[in-house]
Amino acid sequence: MAKVLLIQPHRDLRYERIKEKRLSVQSQRKFRYEKAVEKFKYSAPSSLVYIGTAIEHRHSVKIYDRNLDLNDENFIKFLKNYKPDIVGFTSTTSPVLYDIIHLGPIIKREMQKVTVVVGGIHPTIEPDSVLNEPYVDYIVRGEGEEAFLEFCDTFDKNPKKLGKLKNINKNPLRPFLDVNKLKFPDYSLINTKDYGKFFISTGRGCPGKCNFCYNVGMWGKDGHPCVRIYDTEKTKELFKERIEKYGITDFTIMDENFITFKKRTIEVAEFLEKNYKGKINFLIFARADFIKNNEESLRALKKAGCHTVQMGIESGSPRILKLLDKDIDMKTQAESIEICRKIGLFSDASFMIGIPTETVEEAKMTERFIRKYKPDIVDLKIFNPLPGSNLFDDLVKDGRLKKPKTLEQWADWNSGHWRLVNVNFSEIPDELLWKIASRMWKINYYGPRIKKALYWLRRGRIMYVLKKANLIINKF
Repeated sequence: MAKVLLIQPHRDLRYERIKEKRLSVQSQRKFRYEKAVEKFKYSAPSSLVYIGTAIEHRHSVKIYDRNLDLNDENFIKFLKNYKPDIVGFTSTTSPVLYDIIHLGPIIKREMQKVTVVVGGIHPTIEPDSVLNEPYVDYIVRGEGEEAFLEFCDTFDKNPKKLGKLKNINKNPLRPFLDVNKLKFPDYSLINTKDYGKFFISTGRGCPGKCNFCYNVGMWGKDGHPCVRIYDTEKTKELFKERIEKYGITDFTIMDENFITFKKRTIEVAEFLEKNYKGKINFLIFARADFIKNNEESLRALKKAGCHTVQMGIESGSPRILKLLDKDIDMKTQAESIEICRKIGLFSDASFMIGIPTETVEEAKMTERFIRKYKPDIVDLKIFNPLPGSNLFDDLVKDGRLKKPKTLEQWADWNSGHWRLVNVNFSEIPDELLWKIASRMWKINYYGPRIKKALYWLRRGRIMYVLKKANLIINKF
């Protein structure tokens, strides 16, 4: 039996360290208070819970979340007390990589014989950048449940074969898992009271083929979208266990498009309404073209406790939508917001500006779209190409994008929405792009938030509203 430690890296170690150094003693007290208030923002490390669940019947496993405790001395003490054989990190192409870069050498210094493994989206898409780090022994690519279980089993029996396993390092990948055969995630591996956000997954993959997203590359088949879901009964069982066993009543359904299959969606929604109406609150993600054809599903979800639909609008320019391979027209995008408003669901619409070849006029078209159709929440980002997406590959091929080489360079790739992290690929001057983004982000900022505050107050969530208000006030 291997002793395994799974680590959720801190979301942005560098930013946190800089912020701490700049604070005075008085501000430090305020900072500690704010950290306590912000605690409700932390998301449970769902991916590690899935991996831990897959191996816990044959191996000892613990999860350590650096977002809850960033103190290195506390981590080293935990490490020495537990004495793991294998330390596994999850990762994305984001500032979480800074914490892996920071902790990796510490782990090797304190425990020379430990085996360090990194899994997740980033090593799947950019394996060399992780394998080149001297403290990394192996990476796990693709879906990790079966692959990491085999890795831990082999570690026990014949460690020399580790480098030959599928999904390990740059070896071939296993076929996709049958998600209906997966065990439900065991949330007793963490203290659920430490978290204010929970993401529940009932499937993998997206029906869309947007070329700015890595989804098809990560979860698709032969370059085409592929959606795998729990069947209806398993989905009901999953929600029942989350709600009744773990007391998770506020959550996000993290499926890329939860309403892909209408009959299943309605049956699950009716189950939730019948058993938990008034007890649960949740958010879903959905594509605008599915929203247009799924009013019945959305009404059922609203009755069950759904309060928000997050949708990717991206742009107010038909040309840009075509460029992004969105396969949704402007009329459908607008109708999706109107449908949510009619049903009584909050619309959380995501947009991008600074898209390759985008002009000033096209950015203003996006601004006009927001002002005209008034989504409840405007989630605006300055475009940053994602590795693993077709658009990223095209920019590299055309010589417009220089691909990062080191893990530290990759860590800065998605480090913030409000500065031009890499290159402005649009036709909009840098300074003007910044001004347009700032202006768009502030459109109707407080109105929707007041509406949401009233929504939560009607449900008796006074402390939740006060904490949210505190965070908004401290932004300005």
